[in-house]
Amino acid sequence: MASGELSRTSNVIDGIRKINDSAWQKNEREKMTGIADTIWGRLGDAEGKRKRDESLEGYLSYCEREVEFARRGTLTAREDLMEAIECLKSRPSEARANLKEGRSEPLPLPLAVRLMYGTACLSLGTVGGDIFRPIWKESKTLAKYIERVYPRSTDAVLDSRSVRVHKLSMSYLASFATVDLRWTNQLTDHLILLKGDGWKSLYLFRHPAFLRHSLQTLGNNNPDLEQSTAEALSLGCLPPGLLRETLMTYDLLFPRAGDSQSRSILEREVARHQLDPSFLEPSRLQAEHHNNYRDALDSADVRSLYEKYPYWGDRLYDLWKEADDPTPVTAVERWSEARRNPRFTYWCTVVSVSIAIAFGMAATALGAIQVWISYCGWVDDPTKPLCRT
Repeated sequence: MASGELSRTSNVIDGIRKINDSAWQKNEREKMTGIADTIWGRLGDAEGKRKRDESLEGYLSYCEREVEFARRGTLTAREDLMEAIECLKSRPSEARANLKEGRSEPLPLPLAVRLMYGTACLSLGTVGGDIFRPIWKESKTLAKYIERVYPRSTDAVLDSRSVRVHKLSMSYLASFATVDLRWTNQLTDHLILLKGDGWKSLYLFRHPAFLRHSLQTLGNNNPDLEQSTAEALSLGCLPPGLLRETLMTYDLLFPRAGDSQSRSILEREVARHQLDPSFLEPSRLQAEHHNNYRDALDSADVRSLYEKYPYWGDRLYDLWKEADDPTPVTAVERWSEARRNPRFTYWCTVVSVSIAIAFGMAATALGAIQVWISYCGWVDDPTKPLCRT
């Protein structure tokens, strides 16, 4: 075949490939848009729809990966998934067992929970969270399941210590507690701190745009954001308090003012792991009412930390304890930690006392010899025993 024919053939193949790639990308975008429309409702404004899909691109891509994984594992049809999402939105206060009535094949409800609420829900055909793997029991409603997975702490632990919030910044955690970051698609793993032999990892939810869009959806329904758990779930969203509080934890870890090092860490992580660009955007939390001026300040003690972060108080408290008294991970830190062991302190005391006694006895003997030498010099009598030169 002539070189010209080869070139034309190659150009044709490249053209077909580009057309196929373009068609595939268009098909994938349509699938992603279909998931967003089912979860949060169809938008009539084309420009608003485009902005929504662009802001949620990272989360919707994750949804597509979950769907493809589930289809390979259990042959779950996309239509069944859409029906499961609609079922959960319309019946959040009914037991899971009741949602199966009238169907020969069960709906992929756990998968729908994972996609619609970013919440791990263990079942066949899906994987659980990276760490926390809750199961939705047949006798429980979706609202009860969400409240169990994200409990609110009503009482602070019995700890009267003051809290220095700057210790929860990522710059402090990385420098003084040797904590590194891991990013998760599951909100259920947010702020979990794992520790191993020589390492410590803090897990953070990687989709703030998902949280912001859910909060915006709830705000469009009720500007006061006073929806109950069931009401929020019926709109395809998690409770407003949980959404707002999770966004607040990002500002706690990566302060937007006065901590350029933490912001540099975040910028580096966004670039390295292709995270949601909205991480770097100014906070757009809706105004929150304060009962008094102290509510606007950083938490000063453990109780106020729990009051400000009732959903994530336990995990923030564990993280603060780690920052306040870090677990050793390096060889030098382990050696230093071993020196603080009570048994080591006991034997150090025994050795120190023994050395002190030995030196004391030596000093006493040396003093006695010096006294005797002084005495011999004073009497100046060489006939005295031990005074002869």
